[in-house]
Amino acid sequence: MTKNENPSIRQVKIYSIVTLILIVVGSAISYWTAGRIEFYTNAVMHTSNVLQRAGELYSSILERETNIRGYVITGNEEFLTNYRQSNIDADVLLTQLQNLTVDNGVQQNNIEELRGLINTRVRTFEATIDYIEEHGDLEGFLDSSKANNALSGYIMIKNAVLRINEVENNLFQERNQSLINNINALPFIVGLISIFSITIGLVTFFSIYQYNRAQVAADSDRTIFQEKLKDQINLLDDSNKELEQFAYVASHDLQEPLRKITAFSDLLKEQFADKLEGDGELYLNRITAAAIRMRRLITDLLEYSRAGKIENDQIKEVKLSKVITEMLEDVEVAIQDKSAKINVGNLPDVYGAETEYRQVFQNLISNSIKFSKPDTNPEISITSEAASTELVKKFPTLDKEEKYHLIKVSDNGIGFNKEYSDRIFSIFQRLHGKKEYEGTGIGLSITRKIIEKNGGVIFAESSPSNGAIFNIILPFIST
Repeated sequence: MTKNENPSIRQVKIYSIVTLILIVVGSAISYWTAGRIEFYTNAVMHTSNVLQRAGELYSSILERETNIRGYVITGNEEFLTNYRQSNIDADVLLTQLQNLTVDNGVQQNNIEELRGLINTRVRTFEATIDYIEEHGDLEGFLDSSKANNALSGYIMIKNAVLRINEVENNLFQERNQSLINNINALPFIVGLISIFSITIGLVTFFSIYQYNRAQVAADSDRTIFQEKLKDQINLLDDSNKELEQFAYVASHDLQEPLRKITAFSDLLKEQFADKLEGDGELYLNRITAAAIRMRRLITDLLEYSRAGKIENDQIKEVKLSKVITEMLEDVEVAIQDKSAKINVGNLPDVYGAETEYRQVFQNLISNSIKFSKPDTNPEISITSEAASTELVKKFPTLDKEEKYHLIKVSDNGIGFNKEYSDRIFSIFQRLHGKKEYEGTGIGLSITRKIIEKNGGVIFAESSPSNGAIFNIILPFIST
């Protein structure tokens, strides 16, 4: 800055720097807050998933205890069958808990202790079963020490489950409180950005005013400039009023603040792009991306909450062949872009709502196209067959006396590790980074919710680079 430089010009430069600092600070705060909300949302969902699995595990343990007592008292083989199934369920749930808490050393120790207690308990039950099968009753087998050991073993299992729940409940409370704090801070952040915007307008106006004071000549060009300046001031006043109203409404509607963040970031980029220095433009782009993603998350959460809530009067006999044909017409552009080949076999009629089944198969087809191999045209097959009795028995929620369809949606895509076959159906669960594949990780959660609401189950089979098969089990239409 030279000594001869006009003082008003010097002030304009200072004000411009202040304006840029305000933009960067407000943008950085917004981006950071949006990231924290996403982080704690995922953390709360993860903890809820662990608590759900722990509850299911304890229910399985209680079911096993009940079935073994029923078998001992009545000798009914059905109790023994249910006992075997509960052992399988408990082992699966233990493995899921270990995978979900792999980053928590305390929980890993608790789960290992619980697994050892369960195995000890199972060995005792197996010895009891063997004795009954050999002698026909438990006479000469039971004594007071075994009874005491059985009671203490059950109490130790219960305490181990309670310890797991206690750790997760504490984590849930901490993460949920952090999420609430960040959400509560969002209206303040939006209001702060509004204040920054108003300040920027005032600083801009004051800069222009100071510059005009330094002008000596009052010719026609200056008159024209002043008229333009008045128009700009009116626009700024209108904009400031809108910003004030926006700051008020922000606390009542999360969608609106996010939309505003995106809109004003675009305006700043458009109007002040030539003034941004350093990482200013990068920060603006990242804010916009974070706001769009947060809005998509909120929209998907609303969609997830509505999934499976179709009124009873909308439930009817649905022709899956018709639904899928119409759905394929909707995604025709995506199919053509990837040169995908879709093979649809004979599909059954099922009960439900057409809109929900359309959503189910659109999610599955879109996933198959999205996760296709880069050098291979996607090939997707949809087939149906009668579900075997053995398959139906693997799922406790299905009626063993009913008949079911097994509908398979298979592809030749990138696939995934077998250990993730259950995780992919959990809300917000992603196996790939956001930069690799777009999406929020909620589509399969909605799919499972709809299928289970209609009395069925869905599970996946896959291995890396070998494609994936999504199996849907739905009940036959009652005659």
